[in-house]
Order: sequence, then structure tokens, then C-alpha cells
Amino acid sequence: MIRTPALLTRRGTWRSAAVSGRLAIVGSTCILLACGVGAPEKDATAGAATPSAAGAAPDRRTHHALVHHAVEGRTYLIGGSTRRGEGYHYFDDLWFWNGTDWTEVSPLPFPRSSHGVVYHAQRDSLILFGGGFARAVRAEGVLWEWRRGEWNALGGDSRAGRSEPGMCYDHGRGRVVLFGGWDAANTYRGETWEWAGADLAEVAGAGPDPRAGHAFLFDPVRKRCLLFGGRGDKGYLSDTWEWNGEKWRQLAVPGPSARWFAGSATDTKGNRIVLFGGGGPDGDLGDTWTWDGQRWSEVSGDGPSPRMGVKLASAERGVVLFGGRQATSEGFQDHADTWELQKRSWVRRRD
Repeated sequence: MIRTPALLTRRGTWRSAAVSGRLAIVGSTCILLACGVGAPEKDATAGAATPSAAGAAPDRRTHHALVHHAVEGRTYLIGGSTRRGEGYHYFDDLWFWNGTDWTEVSPLPFPRSSHGVVYHAQRDSLILFGGGFARAVRAEGVLWEWRRGEWNALGGDSRAGRSEPGMCYDHGRGRVVLFGGWDAANTYRGETWEWAGADLAEVAGAGPDPRAGHAFLFDPVRKRCLLFGGRGDKGYLSDTWEWNGEKWRQLAVPGPSARWFAGSATDTKGNRIVLFGGGGPDGDLGDTWTWDGQRWSEVSGDGPSPRMGVKLASAERGVVLFGGRQATSEGFQDHADTWELQKRSWVRRRD
């Protein structure tokens, strides 16, 4: 049975009453680390925009989520993490990019990193799944929905709980598809799950090897979910697969080199998939590739610096990119820059 967690927000209010799990205090925030959850109580302040100073932007970070809301015409940034001192800071913030500026809106009910988010066209909402806090993987296996300025839990399956899940919204079938990720035991997973508005169900059948940090998104040409790369027990991967709703099929096509934590997005304006950067066996990558439904093609020209954990999403002028982590001679550096890929050229929009 799915149960509801008690969450103390940074505003000091409990969002629901029933508790089943393990609580941890981080700063002034009390969060539930691992449990099954149901829908939180509604918060009258949810969805209200937080006044942002002129030129404000999200803090530098990696392993966040970036997703375009087609009806609102906004690209949302959700959570993530960054290195601070000897440890990590985990974000519970929510921002949107309107093509010119970043604006902060009310926060998540929980800090979260390495989660997946998709825009659900039929429900006109954002669907969030998975992720972790500190080194603990969230094991609740619950889908959360951001709709009309409020977060609500939709149910799920504790067996599906994981970090870094591949998450694709199948527009033709109106289903959210999940593949892979890490579980609470830091094991690479290789199951396929689907959610169509009721139960989260595991789909039987052979498919790609277990992995995490892969690209998994909707192919607007073939009308199927496309998977590329990631890392698993066999190391860095460079294979391309598609899920047609019934079975997996590997596509024998050359493409980008082996990598994980690349940024990827379905470019609705260009009717293509865009992939940027990631981490490979020889370090961080800064190349850009596009998928047109038949082949991968590399995009030449200058763009963002090499990095992994970067995020991309569709936007009004093409594809927007934010953040990511770059290895330097002095250690890791997280970024807070905003770029847009307009046709085949990268344009830096914000530092």
C-alpha cells in the first residue's frame, strides 16, 4: 500500500501527516529519505513566483532536470546538486526560462538530484520520477506531477525506485516510459516500466543492457522512444535502441562515441533529437550531435565547454542548455551558463 510521507518544508509547514520511512535533518529542512508516498496536501502558496532580482539565474549545478512545457511556452529547471566545500548541496528550487530571463517559482517539497522529468501532453503537466539525496537513492518509486502550480504524488511501485532513470514520454500512446538507472544498492538496472495514468507497470521483454546516465527521449520522426549510450557493468556505451511500445530493437547505426551523462533533448522546432557532451573514457566531451530519425550527424562549430551532467530541453527558439560539471586541473567545476542551439549554431544567452 502506498503511504504518505510527512515533509517539513523550508517554510516550516508540514505538507502531509502519515509517516512511513526515515527522516533526516539537513540544515533547517526535514525530509523523508526512503518510503512509499501518496499525494501531499495542497499548499496555498504553491506555484507563486518568487521575486527574482534583475539578471537572476539558477546557481551552478549538475544532475538537475530541464523540460519544456509546450502550452506555457516555458522551459523549467528542477533541482540538481553542486559541490560545496567537502560535500554537496542539493537543490529544491524550481525555475523557468522564457527565452530571455530566468524566474524562480515556489520550491519542490524535497531536495532532489539525478531525477527524470517529462512533459505529459495529455495531462498538460510535468511528471517527475526518481533521483537521490546525498548518497542515498530515493527508493519510493513514485511519480510526482507538477500541474497548475502544485506538486502531487500519483502513485507508483517501490520496486522501480532509482536514480538516473531514462525517462521518455511516448506522444503517440500517451505513456511515460522508464528504463534503467541505479537502485538503492548502486546496481545498474535494465527493466522497462510504463505509466499510463494508473499503475506503474513493468514491461517484460529483452532489451538494452542495464545502465545509467543514458539519453532516452521521444523521436519525433519515428514516433518512438530512442535510447543512446550510458554506462553499465560493461563500461561506457555507444549503442542506439528504440522502444516501439511492445519490444526493443537495436539500430545498427554509427554515431557519437561512448559516453554517459550527456545532455539530450527532442527539438520540436527542428523535428530532431539533439545530444551534447557527456563523460567518456578519455574525459569530458563537448561535441554536438543530431538524430533525424535515420542517422546521427555531428554539428560543427564552437559551443559550450566540454562537460557532463549537463541538461538540454526544447525551447521557443530551438534547444536550451544549462549547467553541467567539468573536470579541470584544480578539480571539478560546475557551470551556471545558459546556451541555445538555434538550427546548427550555439548562442550564449547568459553567463
